[in-house]
Amino acid sequence: MKKPVAIVLHGPSGVGKDTLIDILRQRIDIHRPTSTTSRPPRRDEAQGTHYHFVTPEEFLDKVERGDFVERALVYGDLKGLERDELERPLAKGRDIVIRTDVQGARRWRELLEGAVFVFVAAENEDALRQRLAGRETEDEETIERRIAVLEDELADMPNNDYVVVNRSHKADEAVSELIDIIETERTNTERPKPRLRLPQG
Repeated sequence: MKKPVAIVLHGPSGVGKDTLIDILRQRIDIHRPTSTTSRPPRRDEAQGTHYHFVTPEEFLDKVERGDFVERALVYGDLKGLERDELERPLAKGRDIVIRTDVQGARRWRELLEGAVFVFVAAENEDALRQRLAGRETEDEETIERRIAVLEDELADMPNNDYVVVNRSHKADEAVSELIDIIETERTNTERPKPRLRLPQG
């Protein structure tokens, strides 16, 4: 069985992380862990695809059993990632990709031994601003707030194993870089096999 690779993919909001993961999963077999939430599904959400939807009582039962790697209260709803979402595919030799933000990446450095950290960057700040505006989901004030935290996010760049630049309209090139990284890390004898470090409740 080949050594699986656990990619922790992060970068500024609007840089295109979800798009890269969608294309990556079309090109190679890689597991994206699905979070569990206590909120009911929205109209366009499917059980097991967008989230594992459970009742608040079921969520708390999972907490008691120690099922979660991490969990939080998000806008009044419980949300967490179950250990099985990571351990099951890794035990089968499957690669996994975790999408997060800079703060989440700092936490994953504590939680997941042997993970490969990839920072996704835009080619420049103007390109990032245009992408945020192009999503038409944030007003100008929100965009400026996201740009304001960019300095802190970019300061984390040297703490990563790789930096991939996702240039506008060239996501396929960035995905090819990610695939090269995964293939390289599969045979990296200096990196331990990925495993969770801490038992979490």
